[in-house]
Amino acid sequence: MLRIISVCLIFLLVLPQLNAKKVRVDELTKGWSLREANSTIQFSVTKIPSGVYTALADEHGDLLDAGNDINLRWIANRTWIYSTDFEIADELGLDSLVNLTFHGIDTIAKIWLNGELLGETDNMFVRYSYSVGHLVRFSPLQNQLEVEILSPLEEANARAQQLEAKGNSAPPSCPSSRGDVVCHHNMLRKMQMSFGGEWNPVALSSGLWKPVTLEYYTAAILRDVDVAINRNDTHWTMDCRAFLNTPDSESFYAQLVVYASELLDEPFVVEQKQLGHASATLEFQVHIPKARVKLWWPNGYGAQQLYPVLFSLKSYRSETGPELSSRTDSQKLLHIGFRTIELVEDKDERGRTFYFRVNGHPIFMKGANYVPAHTLPELSADSDTIKHLLKSAQRANMNMIRVWGGGLYESDTFYSLADSYGLLVWQDMTYTKATYPIDEERMASMRLETVQNAQRLAYHASLALIVTNNEIELYLVKNRTDFGTDAKRLEDEYKLLFVGNLCAELNIISRNDFSPRPGPMISTPSLGITESGKELAKDPQSPDFGDVHIYEDERDALSQSTYPQARFISEFGSGSLPMRSSWQRLLGTDTSEESLAALIRQRQHNSKGFIPLLRQIAYQLPFTLQNWEDNIDEFIYFSQVSQAMSTKMAIDLFRSRRGDYQTMGALIWQLNDVWVAPTWSCIDFHGNYKLVYYWARDFLAPINIIALYNEPNDQLNITVTREDYMETADMQLYNIFINTFLWNDIFSKKVIARAIGLRESSIDQLNIPLDSVLYEAHAKQEIFLEILLKDQDDQVVAQNYFYPVAIKHIVGMKDPELRLEVVGIDCSTTSSPYANSFSIRITVKYPALFVYLELTDPEYANQRHTFSMNGFTQTVPRQNVYLEFENDSTCLKLTSEHIGVKTMNQYML
Repeated sequence: MLRIISVCLIFLLVLPQLNAKKVRVDELTKGWSLREANSTIQFSVTKIPSGVYTALADEHGDLLDAGNDINLRWIANRTWIYSTDFEIADELGLDSLVNLTFHGIDTIAKIWLNGELLGETDNMFVRYSYSVGHLVRFSPLQNQLEVEILSPLEEANARAQQLEAKGNSAPPSCPSSRGDVVCHHNMLRKMQMSFGGEWNPVALSSGLWKPVTLEYYTAAILRDVDVAINRNDTHWTMDCRAFLNTPDSESFYAQLVVYASELLDEPFVVEQKQLGHASATLEFQVHIPKARVKLWWPNGYGAQQLYPVLFSLKSYRSETGPELSSRTDSQKLLHIGFRTIELVEDKDERGRTFYFRVNGHPIFMKGANYVPAHTLPELSADSDTIKHLLKSAQRANMNMIRVWGGGLYESDTFYSLADSYGLLVWQDMTYTKATYPIDEERMASMRLETVQNAQRLAYHASLALIVTNNEIELYLVKNRTDFGTDAKRLEDEYKLLFVGNLCAELNIISRNDFSPRPGPMISTPSLGITESGKELAKDPQSPDFGDVHIYEDERDALSQSTYPQARFISEFGSGSLPMRSSWQRLLGTDTSEESLAALIRQRQHNSKGFIPLLRQIAYQLPFTLQNWEDNIDEFIYFSQVSQAMSTKMAIDLFRSRRGDYQTMGALIWQLNDVWVAPTWSCIDFHGNYKLVYYWARDFLAPINIIALYNEPNDQLNITVTREDYMETADMQLYNIFINTFLWNDIFSKKVIARAIGLRESSIDQLNIPLDSVLYEAHAKQEIFLEILLKDQDDQVVAQNYFYPVAIKHIVGMKDPELRLEVVGIDCSTTSSPYANSFSIRITVKYPALFVYLELTDPEYANQRHTFSMNGFTQTVPRQNVYLEFENDSTCLKLTSEHIGVKTMNQYML
């Protein structure tokens, strides 16, 4: 009898726990409308997230259609009101709360609920949450919600005028780009690129760019969990901070359970604790034996092992536990990668090193700068687009992505994919190349922005470094004289904001006894972290410390002297034009060459126009500067070849300098694009790969052979680099073959062979006199070199070409007599899903330089596709190129008529 009573008592004790409910979250996704503040005309909003430009697209056209970046500017001059009616769930009891949470409002807004002013917003990067239980009406009554979003253009101008009225300034007033721009981007905590720039349109967005939710709960909600990873000789430690959110000033109780079946034999329990509004954080450590853990590695160095870890919180009012059926439970499921990461800044003979060490292993960082996937923030989180871009980066052998400071703190999807693909993230905070006025209200908003985003991102294995701003320190130093008497005030405000406040707020994700990751770093470029002091650097671009940004568009990008021997290059790049089919998607297939030229000219926002691009082309290629409008296809081709050549040269040079940690990273500007325009991107707005991307898959490969000309000694410096990690140190033997070709013969005339041994993560160099590779009496202008690296099984591991003279000076080139044949699937004998892959057989009789393939039929060109290689030099009679489409729902009937081909040969004869 006693046993039965005991069991009943246990059952009664656990019954409240068993009947506790999860926090209920309802998204207010549908049923919204939009109107201009002074109008009664309603526009239906398909769903939230939304922006005004997106909502008005059916009526007024897409912002990114030809001319609409100017024609639709009036939208940014108006105030717009989003409104919806909703029913409240019958959830509110004595112990229940309800929040109305806006996860992102762009940007200056007033929120009205049932006629009451709920609050005002001024920062698109901040989550705003309001306790509304006292304002809501219960079903069947409707609740009316209105969000009045003020004109960002008018607000930015008004704030600038208010500042000027106080006798202050916050330069620069306008972006440094040509054409149509708007001013005062630093007046609003808004995506800074919205105001226009050298490669992007003016797109002064406004709207509900992230979800709007109703949250029903008892005491608190688990918002984020920061998991910092540390290890000792026997264990890994997950140092955890669970960040709770409650609107109440009253204290409450919380308990938390960690479930991680792959790491722990039993759930880890954080016993009940009393918390308050001011300190609603649970801190605890979970220790895991090292044998249970497999390491997470950057792309190219090992697997990206991620462990699912579920954090389950109960929060309630009474010390005895939650009431029956109370909504006490909220959860966060994270995927945790175990790795250590350090930024090594050791003193050496010329300054300090600057390189990342992951799991104790020095890694040369190869990657690109990432800009938002769309110029409208509400469209920037499209998962298919982000996956395509980051997967493309991974396939190009990149291991780091820099999230540029003029854009956004990216979506959860972005960082999760970066974790999965092994792409370390250099995260700029959203401040760029300007001074920012500060007062207590602005400062409070920027501190909150820092905290919320740091808490959201900190657990990701991919997060390598946080930098508080882009190019602001450089901007202040370069313009100190022009600022005159304002210079000291601007510098003091800069230090107060970024050093005194934002860096201090980032301590919320730091630890006292170990460093989960490097940083924060104050600015980029900079002298790094160790050398940062109380005063601004005299030269933030010093090559002996930290990181640099390299843009020398008045110098030949293929000259090694253009590039300083910098420690880490976090920005460098060359421009090009997207392929014709991308332009035609804007204008239609029947467009005239004149209208296409006009659009290209209008979308060139570089303050120097086309001069830098044309100059770079002219340094190396046979292109006439003055006539690009007369042959746009030629201009596109030459621009992409020039971009690929110069980017390859720079990367090859940087990688050849990694010995003794002299140069340990290079990030191309830029991976992706926000519209179809002449820019520095590797992938155009529609996801099409430019030639530089195809080349990058080779020149960023973990094992590569590099050939650089040493002019003073008239010799070829060959560098073989191996960048990987092996648990057991090994030595691999390779053979180098240097094949000498004449431009008028498909078969090589001479070969030189060398043997070399390389350990993991090592580098070796050979010096070959150039005259030793020449053929008989033929001059440098008549030859080129194919350089192969083969393994012990005689398999080609890496391939490179060396052209001893500028391409335009080549002598003896012939028409390759190129022929193309397409072999694909037989649509009559297959069924869905279709494997739309094709083999393109290319035959030549003579060497073909920079063979460029492009789909010319819009039916095929507008579908996402990938060539196995492009822009290549063909030195074999027959070359197979493979073409794959993502579309598997329709059987494609591709023929050679649908593919355009160019070679440099046709412009040399």
